[in-house]
Amino acid sequence: MAIVKMKFVSAATDEAHVNQMLTSGVSSGLIHCEPASKIVNEDNAGKLINDEDPYAGYCQTLSNIAHSLNYTIQEKKTSDREYTCQQIEDFIIRMNDLFGLTTDARKVILTPEDQKALKELSVLGFERIHNCRYLNFRFGRLPRESFEKLYMYRDDIFIQHRLYENSHYIWIVYVTSDSYVERTNKIFRDLAFEPIDIPTVDIDRELTEHHGEIDDVYTYCMNQDRLYRLHPYAAMFEDRYVMSGFVQEKDVEAYRKVFEGLPVTLEVKDPSEVDLECPTMLKNNWVVRPFEMFLGMYGVPKYGNFDPTCFMAVTYCLLFGIMFGDLGQGLVLTILGLALEKKGQLFGIIGRVGITSMIFGFLFGSTFGNETLLNPIHQKLFGVHEKLFEVMDSSSTMTILIGAVAIGAVLILMTQLLNIVNRFRHNEKGEAIFSQNGIAGFVFYGSILAGIVATMIFQINVINPVTIGLCIVLPIICFVMKEPLTALVEHEPVTPKEGWGGYIMQSIFELIDVLLTFVTNSMSYLRVGGFVLSHAGMMLVVTTLVEMTGNAGIPVMIFGNIFVMVLEGLIVGIQTLRLEYYEMFSRYYDAGGIPFKAMTAEKLN
Repeated sequence: MAIVKMKFVSAATDEAHVNQMLTSGVSSGLIHCEPASKIVNEDNAGKLINDEDPYAGYCQTLSNIAHSLNYTIQEKKTSDREYTCQQIEDFIIRMNDLFGLTTDARKVILTPEDQKALKELSVLGFERIHNCRYLNFRFGRLPRESFEKLYMYRDDIFIQHRLYENSHYIWIVYVTSDSYVERTNKIFRDLAFEPIDIPTVDIDRELTEHHGEIDDVYTYCMNQDRLYRLHPYAAMFEDRYVMSGFVQEKDVEAYRKVFEGLPVTLEVKDPSEVDLECPTMLKNNWVVRPFEMFLGMYGVPKYGNFDPTCFMAVTYCLLFGIMFGDLGQGLVLTILGLALEKKGQLFGIIGRVGITSMIFGFLFGSTFGNETLLNPIHQKLFGVHEKLFEVMDSSSTMTILIGAVAIGAVLILMTQLLNIVNRFRHNEKGEAIFSQNGIAGFVFYGSILAGIVATMIFQINVINPVTIGLCIVLPIICFVMKEPLTALVEHEPVTPKEGWGGYIMQSIFELIDVLLTFVTNSMSYLRVGGFVLSHAGMMLVVTTLVEMTGNAGIPVMIFGNIFVMVLEGLIVGIQTLRLEYYEMFSRYYDAGGIPFKAMTAEKLN
């Protein structure tokens, strides 16, 4: 319905409090921050904060260490203490040394399955023979198929014990004497044995002792990293640091209170007073708000422009309802959409188009494909013989198609009027008067439609030299001469840059395109009538199958209706959106706005 009014705010403080100012401003969730690079220029002599962020690398390194140890870091809100960069680097080195991640190959990291096998090994008491002079043992894993081949070696030169297994490997320990160690090792190498060194460090115990310190250092590094990522939004002006952005007009005082207790001054300006593009936030009621999703897909309007959400919602529901007219199916869409609206805006749209589907389904007399159920109601309300309108009657085909084109013609005229109003609002007089979507185009297209209606329906001949000259020839001249005429009303040089010859030639080709566009745009709405017939035809097939299947009629009816609702509902939804984007938006709506996005601490993660 409208675009929310904004204010440009600039918060300024000294160097000692810049981080507190940035944190407080972002944490408020009220400001659409502008990068300092957009604020600083040669005229204001501002500077950017150019400092390197070491904490991002520290966070990544600590995450890698935790991942290697199969440990999930528990980040806290705040750390227990502060750390210097040197202390953080020393801690990382200490962790690498302790867990053998970089320096000591004897300190290996085991997988969870390796640890399970090692636990079974510890139960056997092998530490008692670990330093025995005459016995040697090795711990590791064999592929399952290799383990089955061990029966081939019956020389009793080694013994093995199964410790743990999964679908691919079997973890074992084998023991042999010094006399047979080389021969035994060769046998197991040939069987693709993968030896695993037994770590000298108890990883679980060490990790338990240090996980609190890892969490605390990581938390401190993450908090510092977030502060560094805020620095691009602070500009330096001598000894002052400034954070700027846009806030909703109603939130200005709430934003001011965010800095209470800090030496921060807040300057508030109107968006028109700054050389920055103001972001756009749409404000619509509950009925049309879901259609902001479709508008966002095309592009939000620029700040201060026209919000077409309401018009789009009405026309989208109207066209969808006509093409998908069924009382029963519309009711299902309405219940489903409204019930799941909190899951997403698309469900909200489904709920609303379901209402118009119900309305036109009632007018068409169709309920889950049944074309006779509503006949008694129509006869009582409208005094007709059977029902108000029979879609499948062959005599109705031309009426439906002509009606679809008529609806399209009305929508084209409405979008032209919207364009004229918007252009005048922005003082674009040339576009408002001389363009194909301006007054000239409205007169040209409207007069042709009026002439067709007067001649074919009322048998009134309105075609004469005066009407042709004023309503046809004059608008065509405006199309051809739009550029010089626009320059004339805006007090600019009238002569085209490419010269009159080149301009006239180019304008003639553009005129042909304009005339073809009017025709193709009008014919494009034939799809509305086509889908009315298509929907009725598909449901006729369903009802015919129901009659043919006898006792299985009810399941066929249910499945057929679901199939039609999903398939045709999707197609009709896409085609209606196409009409909105290409046949309507292209005539009256200019996107290019920036969506308002309040920065929060979470968005920096």
